[in-house]
Amino acid sequence: MPNSPFETLTIADVTNRLNLESHFSFHEYDGDGRTIRHYAADATIDGDIDLDALFWDGVAGIWAERDLIVGGSIFNWEIDTPACFLSIGRDLSCRNLIASSADIRIGQDAKIDGLLSSTYNHGLLEIGRNAHARYIIIDDHTTIVRGNAAARGWKDAAHVEIELPVSSWAKEIRPEFRAEFFDADGDMICPNGNVDLVQALLAGRDILRNRDA
Repeated sequence: MPNSPFETLTIADVTNRLNLESHFSFHEYDGDGRTIRHYAADATIDGDIDLDALFWDGVAGIWAERDLIVGGSIFNWEIDTPACFLSIGRDLSCRNLIASSADIRIGQDAKIDGLLSSTYNHGLLEIGRNAHARYIIIDDHTTIVRGNAAARGWKDAAHVEIELPVSSWAKEIRPEFRAEFFDADGDMICPNGNVDLVQALLAGRDILRNRDA
């Protein structure tokens, strides 16, 4: 799957068109030299998208006006630092979507083969219609799915705007894996929150209990 060509825009070119100051975490981009990758038509990107690395490589955001198909996964692991934003006018298709501090807005459907995970309180994930995934797991993160969420998973708080049961990793992990990921007090051992748990799922490990059992 070849990468679609994109044009490079300045922050000033898109601030009003995307309403950056109102709808995205506006990290004082003006004057820092970062640019926007703009796809005017349906677009494909082969491989993964690392929203953290792109930001530090000088990319403030990716704007796909229509559908975006990503051959790999979209990663945003950093919880406290700015990240490249992602704005998609219609549908997104990808293998996995891991969101933390980035602002990600999908106009219509998100079609994800594996895991959709959003964590921490510095970013935002908004899906304008339906989300389809194997798992959707929401931890302390502003996540909005305006249609249906067709996936196994949970959200950590009732107020999160997505139709999923309220639960937590501690309740959903299989007993034989608790000591690997949680200490005696029930706190996650990983110093960066749920990263070890998410990576275990990405690796295909069967760490979650069967809710129907």
